[in-house]
Amino acid sequence: MAYSDTMFDDLMNTYYKRQMDNRSLEQERKEEIYAAIPRIREIDNSIAVSSISAVRTKLTTGTDSTDKVKEQNRSLITEKTELLKSHGYPEDYLKPIYTCPLCQDTGRIGSEYCSCFQQAAISLLYKQSTLEQILQVENFEHFDLSFYPEEEDGSRPFSSYENMKNILAQAKNFVKNFDKEGGNFLFYGETGLGKTYLSNCIAKALLDTQHTVLYQSSIHLFEEVCGDVIMKKKQNPDSLGTYRYLYSCDLLIIDDLGTEFTNSFVASELYDILNTRMREKKSTIISTNLNLQELTDRYSDRITTRIIAEYKVHNFYGDNIRLKKRRKAIQQ
Repeated sequence: MAYSDTMFDDLMNTYYKRQMDNRSLEQERKEEIYAAIPRIREIDNSIAVSSISAVRTKLTTGTDSTDKVKEQNRSLITEKTELLKSHGYPEDYLKPIYTCPLCQDTGRIGSEYCSCFQQAAISLLYKQSTLEQILQVENFEHFDLSFYPEEEDGSRPFSSYENMKNILAQAKNFVKNFDKEGGNFLFYGETGLGKTYLSNCIAKALLDTQHTVLYQSSIHLFEEVCGDVIMKKKQNPDSLGTYRYLYSCDLLIIDDLGTEFTNSFVASELYDILNTRMREKKSTIISTNLNLQELTDRYSDRITTRIIAEYKVHNFYGDNIRLKKRRKAIQQ
């Protein structure tokens, strides 16, 4: 992802604070251990002195005692580990602390951005767009099945409660097995039935496990991001980064497909995004108010056929949850 100067500075400030906090915690642990087990302070001093002495001797006399010093230090490190364990501390208690062991809190692995840095960027985008606050409410912990009627109306094989209970279970299973299985979802049905809410639940759960998630409303995706990059409408420097991330993030959520102005450009971009992500085994969730026939009519049989073949398709039905929640809030 390409980052604007402001966004990059904000991210680097986050990493600088992370490094400072971890160094501070390391120092607190060291002081704690030195007070509780004075012998460990002696061991650390001996290791430091012997290492420096070996380097000085080699520079002044040419005598290399490195191997001998390493052997002595290994013995001291073993003693140090045993002392920590015998006093009830983990043996790695005094080792360097990193929030991300992969990049050691630098944000990079070689010349590439670490996945933690990419996720921090997405989290920052969520914060800037207020979606972060939404995810504090719209998550699995707050998902309430009681809004879905348990009575069957005779027109469908399951009540809306049983239908939603099944979809919710599959969504949780999707998150649980995400790293092993991945997969894709198509959520369709009338407005106000929980499609976006459940998508946000999945997003929150995966963000919490350090997966990269990108949410895009259909209108913003095609009219702002794709339109800017492909048609060069506004030349927004952040659009290219977001466009590239459409193809590489762990999970892409396209919300309210069908609300955008649909034309051959949109259909072509949609097919390219979905096809590329399927080929790269990247997961996608699409929510739409259109039914399957309306999707075919609007985007072509080529797109709909691929979605039905590669996605778990779930029809949301029942009462308008948004209206129920508003009525409940008014009555309280």
